[in-house]
Amino acid sequence: MPEIPLTLADDLRAPLIVQRQPLALRKLALIEQGEALNQSCSKIKKDSSQHQGCLTKQRQFNADVETLRTGMDQLADDIDAAFAIHIKRIINSMNALARQLGWSSEEQARLDKALNDLASDGDPATSDQIVQAWRAVLTRGQKEDLARLAAQGDGQGFPGAGQQTRHQDCAVFALANAAGLPYGVAAARAAELIRQGEWRKADERANPQQTIEKKGLTGGEVIMLAEAFGQVEVVRSADFAKVLKEGRPLLVNVVPANGNVSGGHQVVLTKTFQHAGETWYEMMDSNQGPLRRLYISNKELNTILQENGVAFRPEPGMTPMLLRKRETQ
Repeated sequence: MPEIPLTLADDLRAPLIVQRQPLALRKLALIEQGEALNQSCSKIKKDSSQHQGCLTKQRQFNADVETLRTGMDQLADDIDAAFAIHIKRIINSMNALARQLGWSSEEQARLDKALNDLASDGDPATSDQIVQAWRAVLTRGQKEDLARLAAQGDGQGFPGAGQQTRHQDCAVFALANAAGLPYGVAAARAAELIRQGEWRKADERANPQQTIEKKGLTGGEVIMLAEAFGQVEVVRSADFAKVLKEGRPLLVNVVPANGNVSGGHQVVLTKTFQHAGETWYEMMDSNQGPLRRLYISNKELNTILQENGVAFRPEPGMTPMLLRKRETQ
């Protein structure tokens, strides 16, 4: 049975809940009918009158299951359509805030393109496969041969900006490292974005720090903050190595180490190198602290990957923009 995302706006969720409820009840009823059918028809004589009656019941049961399946497929399509509307609303709201803050036409264009380019990425994987990939990465640790290859590899690399301390603030940590800024600067800017973000619910805007700690940043918010720090571009996983060779770090949304595919965790790819004929990456993970580098193969990364990467480039000769309206010069 398709689940309705909790992140959807109330006006989009309400009709979907009404649509889903009778389907859920029908599913429970069919489960009970199927169990009763199995119990009453499992030991009857073939070609008997009882057997014919059971065949008739089975045909009706199968038809009812198919009707339910059609209804569930329609619900899934309607959820996807509602989510597309939800994302479009967020993009429009973020673009409106950028205009309100006086961002240049070039900055607004990069923001809009990146928000619309963000999409799912990575290879299909089960929760168990994701857990196994993470276990391999964490067990591997800081192997000397990989550390040596990474040091000789391509990419700018960055010192740590501090350790993650607030539950869901991995994206803030990742942004701070990518931009080469102190954690406090990135955290303050993230809180200001939440406070001004009309795409957020009123209670989330009223207490932005708590929102970051409990819910974290969305992909769109990561993009907007990255553009506030410099120049942002969304890139496919196939281009990760190329982008790192250009000296641009990548913020990447992955499935957490517990394999919860409904969750998200932001990491930073800082370097790329070759090992055993395969592309590898040096990765900074806020859960591991500011000084520990992890090493992950391209295959492992694509197993845990959720979305395209967000490439960051500092604005030449400029300090990061404050998330407040600019004064006319």
